[in-house]
Amino acid sequence: MAFKDVLGHSMAIHRLQNAIRTGKVVQSYLFVGNEGIGKRWAAVQFSKALNCLNNPVESGDACDQCVSCRKIDEGVHPDLLLLEPENQAIKVDQVRQMQKVLAYKPYEGRRRVCIIAAADRMAPHMSNILLKTLEEPPLHTVIVLLAHHPRLMLPTILSRCQLIRFHPLPVTLVSQWLSQQHGLDEKEAHLLAGLSEGSPGKSLELQEQIRQMPRENLLRDWLGPATLSFAKMEDWVEAMPSERTDLILVLEVAKTLLRDLVIVKTLGDDSKLIHADLQEDMTAIASKHSLPTLLKRVGAVHQTLMDISPIRGNANVRLSLEAMMLSWAEG
Repeated sequence: MAFKDVLGHSMAIHRLQNAIRTGKVVQSYLFVGNEGIGKRWAAVQFSKALNCLNNPVESGDACDQCVSCRKIDEGVHPDLLLLEPENQAIKVDQVRQMQKVLAYKPYEGRRRVCIIAAADRMAPHMSNILLKTLEEPPLHTVIVLLAHHPRLMLPTILSRCQLIRFHPLPVTLVSQWLSQQHGLDEKEAHLLAGLSEGSPGKSLELQEQIRQMPRENLLRDWLGPATLSFAKMEDWVEAMPSERTDLILVLEVAKTLLRDLVIVKTLGDDSKLIHADLQEDMTAIASKHSLPTLLKRVGAVHQTLMDISPIRGNANVRLSLEAMMLSWAEG
């Protein structure tokens, strides 16, 4: 696989290839985009293109056949360093080891490339350690930071990196990829593509969880009724997953179900539904609700997601769910 095989992201890939062709590759990049959208994959292809032994620089891409390309594919190239989180965060020892390795010239390739995943999850003291390397990067070195939430990073780090944005891919493109490359049927591919918000990697991660999730029950028994008794609200709070990450997924699915109800209520366009397989139930439920009520529920779920997110709010889960349910009871 090479740049030509990357799914979508033509603008980002064009900028990277143009830098190679013109000899204007900088030493620090920041790839920003949603989780699973392809940032890491593109960074690896960038390292292949920089170190390819066959293709001329003017091609801006890797041959995918030479020893260098094959070693990078197999994860054994000595000049490609990949730092990934251990227990959700990059550790001090990882960064210090990276600094030691970067102090030496490349062993085999033209450039030593270091890819740091989840750079936005670094603690402040870690960022300061990394900043020293970014301020005085070793020659023949390219550092690529991958981040989902760049606002959580130090401004001094952001200012030293060239920003490359990876935007969500069209749902149709991800759906086709899931069908053609992974053998999913059309309905499941469309559902996963919509839920993943244009992230191919996330769509595959969601596959088993979504298959096990009772979406029909969520729609008919929780989101659909005009009112819920306090006893029912309590039952739903108790039934929610205890793990925060699992709960967040349920709420994200609930938000897309409500989003579809709004689409049915306002546009009546089935082609825009994420949960197209539930269209019949959607139509019946949407007719029983006013648009302000549906929008209020979308807003309540969204706010709850913000409140309980480990990155944004990290609020008490039970209290947040109870507040959401009570806001629905107000009508």
